[in-house]
Amino acid sequence: MPAFAVRSWLPGDIPELKEIFAASFGDPPEVVDAFYRAFLTGPETCVVAAVPDTEKPEGRAVAAGYVLPGPALRFSDTASVPSVYLYALGCLPACRRRGYGMAVYRSMLARGKSMAPAECGIPASEALVQVYDRIHPMVPLGRSRIAEMSSAGASGAEPLAVEHLSWEVYAGRREQWLGSHPHAVYPESYYRLSAEFGSLFLALPGALAALIPLEGRCVVSELLCIGADPARAVAGIAAACPAEGYEIRTPAFFPGPGSLRRFAYYHDTAEPLPAPEDFWFPFGLE
Repeated sequence: MPAFAVRSWLPGDIPELKEIFAASFGDPPEVVDAFYRAFLTGPETCVVAAVPDTEKPEGRAVAAGYVLPGPALRFSDTASVPSVYLYALGCLPACRRRGYGMAVYRSMLARGKSMAPAECGIPASEALVQVYDRIHPMVPLGRSRIAEMSSAGASGAEPLAVEHLSWEVYAGRREQWLGSHPHAVYPESYYRLSAEFGSLFLALPGALAALIPLEGRCVVSELLCIGADPARAVAGIAAACPAEGYEIRTPAFFPGPGSLRRFAYYHDTAEPLPAPEDFWFPFGLE
């Protein structure tokens, strides 16, 4: 195995970091730039694996992962735990299967532990959950009710009227609605970046919704129905954001379509978190 170093990112790493991000996740440059403006704010936010390079004394970054300020995990009116969010671990395709990524992840865990009591993440697949679990045990952080719908299925009820909200107004109303329920309270940076990515924040009679419009589909990353019929709320969302298909996520403690699944996780802590099975952690910087 070639010698390599695991270290904090440096400004000279930016071209390689962008290359790693694009190769690993397919995001266009403007999306990566927006993420960096929001979160690449200090040396602690990104860990890289760097291999020797004659043109760069600090080495050339070939793998990277991000340790971001995370949401506060609010379990009750009196119990709230700060967290970090482990995000976007990636490696250049030519450098995979050499241990770089896992070395970065171990360093991310050590760094996150020094920054907050809880380290959270949303692995992209069950296979990744198992990989990370072998490094340090992962514990489910609540459940999400998730439904996949076609355009016809989403439009099958009389739609509720939709009002577009700023992210600031949405975040305030969200906390009012979720205040007595176990949920993640997100920093403003998450909302600002989501808005810059093109996410929509909606109010409907008796409901709130955060949407991620994508090519051909729409992810409703949060649908909160307090007084609304979820079918009518989904129909209103479909009218406001036409798509071929929809993924709808709702918390376990509110009505909604679909089945309950594990979604977010945290790495096991010395003091187990009082995380109830219906904890709500919906946003993952998608």
